[in-house]
Amino acid sequence: MALERQNSRKTQTVKVKIFEVVLHKLPSGKSPATAMEEQLNQFLTQHPDLELVTTHMSTLVSPAEPNAMPRTEESSIIIFCTLFYNDLRTGGDAT
Repeated sequence: MALERQNSRKTQTVKVKIFEVVLHKLPSGKSPATAMEEQLNQFLTQHPDLELVTTHMSTLVSPAEPNAMPRTEESSIIIFCTLFYNDLRTGGDAT
């Protein structure tokens, strides 16, 4: 996914990378924060020429239940982190 961003000098394409952590799939004893941090660090290490624009985090409870707290074993909680960035390499694509 790419978004166009205008500034006074030129148009830049802001790229998007989405990371997710599914709580019921985490190994025993591993925190969601650690799992997300590992994904982000791996991506940033592989793509050192990125300029971070912004981030956004959200949580999804599926299936949706009252009070947003899962009560059934079939429920899943998924945490998403969206990274918006500019790829500073000329002609490069970090996916």
